Amino acid sequence: MMKSTLSVRPAWAEINLDHIAHNIGLFRKQIGPVTGVMAVVKADGYGHGARKVAETALQAGASSLAVAFVDEAVDLRQAGIKAPINILGYTDPSLFAKVIQYNLSPTIFGLDTAEQFSVQARQHNVVLPVHIKVDTGMGRVGLLPEEALEVITRIALLDGLKIEGLFTHLAAAEESDKSYTAEQLLLFNRILDGCLERGIPFPLIHAANSAAALNHPTSRFNIIRLGLSMYGYYPAPEMQEIEPKLKPALSFKSRVILVKKVPAGRAISYGCTYHTSRESLIATIPVGYADGYSRLLSNKGQVLIRGCRVPVVGTICMDQMMVDVTDVPGVCLGDEVVLYGRQGGEEIKVEEAAELIGTINYELLCAVSKRVPRYYFKDNKLSSISDIFDQESVCSD
Repeated sequence: MMKSTLSVRPAWAEINLDHIAHNIGLFRKQIGPVTGVMAVVKADGYGHGARKVAETALQAGASSLAVAFVDEAVDLRQAGIKAPINILGYTDPSLFAKVIQYNLSPTIFGLDTAEQFSVQARQHNVVLPVHIKVDTGMGRVGLLPEEALEVITRIALLDGLKIEGLFTHLAAAEESDKSYTAEQLLLFNRILDGCLERGIPFPLIHAANSAAALNHPTSRFNIIRLGLSMYGYYPAPEMQEIEPKLKPALSFKSRVILVKKVPAGRAISYGCTYHTSRESLIATIPVGYADGYSRLLSNKGQVLIRGCRVPVVGTICMDQMMVDVTDVPGVCLGDEVVLYGRQGGEEIKVEEAAELIGTINYELLCAVSKRVPRYYFKDNKLSSISDIFDQESVCSD
């Protein structure tokens, strides 16, 4: 049975797992049956919950998973997930034992790291699968193009390592000007061709993130890394006009905990940044910046109550915020509040809030904090509730 929602704080995120499966299905149609999907579930599945997203993605046709660092991968293994997991970020060689124990594939972008892994692999009489990353223009991590071929050749000769994949990251795949991405792909292909000429094969070759998989078909190689768009969001606003039509998986909700009549000229919240211009009805919502609703949305953001947009007024607090519901008849204790998502015929998109404060949808999704319970919906019904206090409860009919 489902645990009583009365024990759960009146602030929650609803995660529609059917939408995640739908989005993966759309990409599978785009890329065809030969190209694989690596589901990127780092940062706790972009705030959606890595375990549930990973399970759903694999059921929907993803062949492997990607995370940022070792402990994110360990969490998935401890949840019983057995699919291949690539660690996209840096893995210190001191973590070798954990990498082997949990059957993980780290990324290498330096000869020193490769040699240290090789020594340990030989000592333990094991073979460690690795991916090699080349920096074709992101300027973050990866072998530089001028050194890549020689370094990869030397890594390929190291005992105890098996090169499982070669990849790069495209820095501007969402831009309408495709020239920079074309230059990156040209560099990547040169390195790839050089390696193949030297007899160095790569079972997995990946360059395409969500944006590239949509905008640059030649970047797909034999597997794509599906991140943001798996969750139903576009890497850039102008991409919303192209296929496929994605379905956002996350809604951020709360309930009204107080409605009070406030005289004209009354200050609201810290710093007195807002004063009522008339006698107003002010509703208090038990969500604040500690829950991931940015303080920068103070006096800027809007939420939905009774299908109507209402403004956030005053400074957003750590645990609470206030909205002006004067123009919405009948607002009362317990009314549902939608911070991101749809209510009736209205919708507050994550992108809308992001634009107001000069950031991107990625950041706001990842910001929804762990103390906000996740309500998971599958097959059009609530299937489980997960929170940091009660862990996970499975729902049944």
